[in-house]
Amino acid sequence: MSFDEIQSIWDSQQVPEGPIDRDGLLPDIVAKERSLHRISTVTDIVMTGTLLFVAAMFLRDPVLQGHDLILIVPGCVCLCAAGLVWKWRVNRQQRQLSFDDSLLGVVSKSIDAIDDRIRLMRNFLWWFACPNALGLIIALFIIDAQKLYLITMIFIPAFLFCMGLAWWQIQREIRLRLQPEKQRLENLRAHLSDSEAPA
Repeated sequence: MSFDEIQSIWDSQQVPEGPIDRDGLLPDIVAKERSLHRISTVTDIVMTGTLLFVAAMFLRDPVLQGHDLILIVPGCVCLCAAGLVWKWRVNRQQRQLSFDDSLLGVVSKSIDAIDDRIRLMRNFLWWFACPNALGLIIALFIIDAQKLYLITMIFIPAFLFCMGLAWWQIQREIRLRLQPEKQRLENLRAHLSDSEAPA
């Protein structure tokens, strides 16, 4: 049974009746898992780098010029968020070492990677929204009255729009791509487990 046949079975949400060509299927599952791993690595690096950049922007004036010391708070929140993102990455890498290199192990590893990506995407808004929202709230109280309109008319609406758009895109990605792929892999894992179970 070819990978395309397995894919068509997944798409129809049916369980294959005949034996699975494990040797033919394994390279395709491994390739998909590696692709997801690369995406997750890039996401981790971009998220961490962005949070560190935002932290540097918040900490610049308090550290270099000694004023607006309250901005140290959102800066430190950004640093903590960057640390949590990296800890999340390390935990994922350690967890995935527990899976073996068999077809069933690679399928289980892929399901774990998809679960991890879904959780990370759902937490995305917390990583970015909280530090930036805190910074905007603080800015309302420390900005010059003549520049207050920049916060209320530009930055806050832009922030809400970007967060709303990000939330919509995340939900769409999870609903249309990640959850169906996870379901297909779970069906395949169930079939593999049944075929390996003693008669």
